Amino acid sequence: MKLKKARTVFLSASISSIVLLSSPVFAGGWPVHDAITNFSVGLVNKSVLGVTMSVNAMNTSVTQMLYNVGMSVNQNGTKISHTVEAASRVEREFAVVQERNKRVEDARQRYKVSASICSENVSGGAVTISKTSSMNKSTIRPGAGGGFSDADIQKAINEPSVAPEVDSAQSAKIHTKYCDHIDYKAYGGSKACPSISEMPGGDKRIDSLLVGAGKDGKEPDLTFDPKQIDAARMYVKNSVRRSVGAQLKKGEADTTAGAQYIGLLNQYNAVISAAADPQESMIARSVPSNATKELLSEALKSSASSKIYFDQFASKVAKQKKIMSEREFEEFEAGRRYSNVEYQRDLQEMSGDNLIREQIRVLAYQNWLLLKTKNNIEKNNIISGQILASMARKEFKPELNQLKTRVNAELGSN
Repeated sequence: MKLKKARTVFLSASISSIVLLSSPVFAGGWPVHDAITNFSVGLVNKSVLGVTMSVNAMNTSVTQMLYNVGMSVNQNGTKISHTVEAASRVEREFAVVQERNKRVEDARQRYKVSASICSENVSGGAVTISKTSSMNKSTIRPGAGGGFSDADIQKAINEPSVAPEVDSAQSAKIHTKYCDHIDYKAYGGSKACPSISEMPGGDKRIDSLLVGAGKDGKEPDLTFDPKQIDAARMYVKNSVRRSVGAQLKKGEADTTAGAQYIGLLNQYNAVISAAADPQESMIARSVPSNATKELLSEALKSSASSKIYFDQFASKVAKQKKIMSEREFEEFEAGRRYSNVEYQRDLQEMSGDNLIREQIRVLAYQNWLLLKTKNNIEKNNIISGQILASMARKEFKPELNQLKTRVNAELGSN
């Protein structure tokens, strides 16, 4: 707009000058011409100066506007650059955190010790527990002493053997402590059965070996208390270690017949030892073992699923004393996995190397049980061989005695 006004002023001045120059008044002389010329030049100069100032002002305005636009562009560019840089930095930091978390989780999965019983229990404690059971077996054999809660049972088992009729009388006296419902119906109220026992039939039922003596319908116990151990030992006495003859006294043992008697009794006891061994091993493996205390304590503290299984299925002795027998420890180690719903939660928390380790532990435990099964089979093979030998003696001894008698008769006739 300023440029247009400047142009308008300039054109108006020029036209006025031309009109004046062409007028008849000024046509005659130089002074007039010079005045007009000077007037025109001054007017033009003023017009040009005005236009120049307008143009300069416009240039200044445009320049300022362009400068402002440039500053705005630069500021926006800086903001965008900072935004892009910040976004890239956040993305890099996030990637670093993700990678670090991944490595930490990978390390946790690889090197974390899972909170479960006997994650290392079987490999670390089973041998010790087994040795403890073997030591227990050596203490419950006849004559070895061993702990008893009943003096009559201790005498019947640890004293030298008596005559069969005396042995039977002792068994009847001890049975008064184990009178069952059938006995009571038959001769209840007599000295032989004054009342029904809290462990009915404990001296004559195999349950005393397998699940522990107790009331009818009781829950199975794999760790026996002292009274249950006495009942189981009395069952062995009645079923296997019945007396076939009394031990000789000093004077009798010095005779020739006494020596033969002792030798024959030793041969009998050798066979009976094999026959009684499975039962005595079962009792020894049912005795509470201090070797399980530390392992069990670790399991109950570190594994919630093991604690739940223990509270549901542990024996009375195990709950009271926080120790188990070898039998119950083996059942606990297998049962807490196989028949424990809570163990599935432990498995779900395992992955990677931890899960592989758990599979190896389970396989190792199975191998341990297979080894024990192998050992029992070998032991049963020994017993089977002795049974075969006993049957052979019964079959061939009468015929050999007859032939020996004929030989002696023929020698006498000669």
